[in-house]
Amino acid sequence: MNRWFKNILSLIILAFLLWYLAKHWEQLKALLRLSPKQLFMMYCLYFLNVLSSARAVQCLLNALKTKTGYWDMVKLHHASLLLNYAPMKFGTVFRANYLKRHYGLTYTHFATFFLFITFLMTATAAIICLIVLLAIYGLNGYEKKILAVILTIVFIISLLFLFVPLPIPTGQGRLSTTLRNFLSGRSQVSKEKKTIFTVAAFLCVNFLLVAVRLWIIYSSMGKNIHVGGYFLLGALGFVVIFIGLTPGSLGIRELVLSFGAIVVGMPLEVGILAAMIDRAVTISYLFIVGGICTVWIWHKSPADFKEPQSGNLTEN
Repeated sequence: MNRWFKNILSLIILAFLLWYLAKHWEQLKALLRLSPKQLFMMYCLYFLNVLSSARAVQCLLNALKTKTGYWDMVKLHHASLLLNYAPMKFGTVFRANYLKRHYGLTYTHFATFFLFITFLMTATAAIICLIVLLAIYGLNGYEKKILAVILTIVFIISLLFLFVPLPIPTGQGRLSTTLRNFLSGRSQVSKEKKTIFTVAAFLCVNFLLVAVRLWIIYSSMGKNIHVGGYFLLGALGFVVIFIGLTPGSLGIRELVLSFGAIVVGMPLEVGILAAMIDRAVTISYLFIVGGICTVWIWHKSPADFKEPQSGNLTEN
C-alpha cells in the first residue's frame, strides 16, 4: 500500500506540473533552445557530481573503519541512483547489501552512514540557502519568509541528529543491541571533525555543480538571475533529499525548485520548465551511464541484487 501511495503521489505531482506547463506552453515553447553542446556539458557536470558524491561516501565510510575502492563507489553510486527510481527505494537496499557483501559493513552501520550523510547534506544545504537568501534577497515577501523558516527548521533538526549526544542502551535484547551499535557508530563519526568538514566540502561542490547545470538551462532560455540565486537553487534541491515520498524524489524536487525560482525572481512556469528539463537530463544520464554500471555490477555479482531478508537487517 505504501509503495502504491508513493507512486500515485509522484504521478499526481508530475501531472500537475505537466498541466501547468501545457497551460503556459505558448509563452514557454520559444524558451526551449538547449543545444547539443549544452546538453553534453550537463552530462559532464552530472558525472562530476557523481565523482564528488562517491568521494564523500568513501570519506564517511572510512570514519566507520570501512575501506572502499573509489571507482567501485563511483559505479555503486551510479547504480544506486538509477535503482532508486524502482519501487521501495531499491537503490538504498541494493547499496546496503553491496557494502555488506563486499566490504563487511553491517546493516546497522549502513543505517548510521546513510542517515549521517543525509542529515549532513540537509544541514549544509540549508545553511548555504539561508546565507544566500539573507545576503542577496532579504526577507521582503511572504515566500522568502516561508523559505527562511523552513530552512531554519531543517538546519536545526539536522544538527540535532548529527551532534546531540544520546544515551546508549546497555540491554542485551535485539533492539537494544541494534540501537547500541547504531548510536556507537553515530558517536564515532561525529567525533571525526576533519572527515565531517571534508564531506561537507564535497557536498558544497555538488551544490555548485548543480548550480552550473541550472545556469546552463536558464541561459538557454534567455533568462538570467543573480549568480547567488543559482547557488541557492543548486543547494535547495538537496534540502528535501530526506523526503522519500516518491521514487527518486520525482516531482518533489521539481516543486521545490519551482518555488525557489519564485524566490529568486523567476515566474513559476519558467521554474517548472527548468526543473523538468534538469530532471529529463538526470534520468537520461542515469539510464545510460547508470544502466551500464548496474549491468556491470550485476554481471560480476548477481547476488548483490537480492534483497536481504528482514530478519537480517539487524545483523551486526
